[in-house]
Amino acid sequence: MTDAELTALATILLVVVGGAQVGILSGQRQQQRLDWAEMYRRRWTELQGDWATIVFLGRKAQDYYQIAHHVKLQELRESLRSSSSDIASSWAQASVRNVCGMLSDLCSRLLQGHIKIDEVYPIFGTELLRQGAPLRTLLDGNSEYLKCYGSIGATDEELRHDRLRSEITTWLVCHDGIRRRCLMMIDLLWAEAARLEDLPPYELIAAADIKARTGHLNRARLSAEVRRLGGWAARRRALRLANTLRHAEWRRFPWTRGLSKKEMKKRDEEWTQRYLNT
Repeated sequence: MTDAELTALATILLVVVGGAQVGILSGQRQQQRLDWAEMYRRRWTELQGDWATIVFLGRKAQDYYQIAHHVKLQELRESLRSSSSDIASSWAQASVRNVCGMLSDLCSRLLQGHIKIDEVYPIFGTELLRQGAPLRTLLDGNSEYLKCYGSIGATDEELRHDRLRSEITTWLVCHDGIRRRCLMMIDLLWAEAARLEDLPPYELIAAADIKARTGHLNRARLSAEVRRLGGWAARRRALRLANTLRHAEWRRFPWTRGLSKKEMKKRDEEWTQRYLNT
């Protein structure tokens, strides 16, 4: 062989070896993401009791909509009756710490590009989102709307419940990084649910109306967090993830991502008609 032929052969071999290495690394990253997804699936299953506690804390004391089993609910109410204003309720803080800690950790991996939202969404699906209001109540500290007791005033149980909720909100304020990343995790899951049309149209419409005022703030918060974790080198990832949130917002132009008002109105009418016929 001539020198030129040997050089060409060596170049081809280098390209083949390089391509094989890229394929191996890509496969390893994919397997690692699958392993992480399975790990979070197991953790979420193990935390169902703690999740039921969070839903209990974020709703009214006697709210009908709970996910805890009747026996578990009675245990929570008994723990509430035995709670003291002089000592922090460790059982409540433990549940919030476990669930919010897991969501914060998962959000960090998402923002760092270690895992993708479409890989973790099936773990939570709409199970978390349909009960997301109680969690948001704790994260935002906006629980005044729950304090409507009527003319007779609040019962002792309701006062204890409000005091405990305030205690948990204070704990989250003192752990602002966890609180912030939990809010981002909910936003990302909601955007994926909107993309897949997994939620009732009226819920998506109501959320999109709110995001017309807050969407830019949510995207800015997410972008800032990505740069905080990955530096300015992660600005492309920050832009991509921030644009992911647009799936749950009203579409600005026909060729951009987001919800179409015309299509959502049609879906809402079809959903309402189907609901009335059941």
